[in-house]
Amino acid sequence: MKRKILLMMLVAFLIIGAASAGENVTYSNQSENVTFEGIDFVIPQGFGESRDMEDFDELGSEGQTCFYINEADGEIIITVISDWMGMSLDELYKEGANQTSINGHEGWNYTEDGLHYFAYVHDDKGILIGVTNETRLYEVILE
Repeated sequence: MKRKILLMMLVAFLIIGAASAGENVTYSNQSENVTFEGIDFVIPQGFGESRDMEDFDELGSEGQTCFYINEADGEIIITVISDWMGMSLDELYKEGANQTSINGHEGWNYTEDGLHYFAYVHDDKGILIGVTNETRLYEVILE
């Protein structure tokens, strides 16, 4: 139950963070491999980090959230919760979510407030990716 409440708080945190993303952005002219909390992702060409990484100690958990934007292609939000050892995929379920697989990862896919989310567990870490364009999930999440 605590984990479900934390997940709901994280989604609200991400929406607020996306809405307040800064304007001073340097856009990449190539795809970039990034690692957060020991998990690898790809940020597609044309995106730039829109603000400093956020931690969420105030939520009683350890992890990291990063925000990327592209004026034409929207935004990418990556959250890795590093202290959820033994977390199951069922604990990431959100009402209305569809279970699916993206690049070999089983998880929950849903849409909320104009963003497409995919929540999954990898290496005992909870991961939540939010994107404006759903096909970006297949680019950002590595096998």
